[in-house]
Amino acid sequence: MSANRTTLSALERNWQMVNSAVSDVDEAAMAVRPNEDSNSMSWLIWHMSRVTDRFIHFRLTDKPQLWTV
Repeated sequence: MSANRTTLSALERNWQMVNSAVSDVDEAAMAVRPNEDSNSMSWLIWHMSRVTDRFIHFRLTDKPQLWTV
């Protein structure tokens, strides 16, 4: 299996697990911060997406990120 296919397979597996973990969680619960030092599930999933975007585009393809500030 090529490095690209291995990476894609791992990412797909990870996102399937995330989707499975939150599929029954409603929007209000996704937005809850357990305390002021913690982030919501929505923020954590957004952050995971950003890290993935940066890794794929900066480290693997040498292309600009899809989302920038």
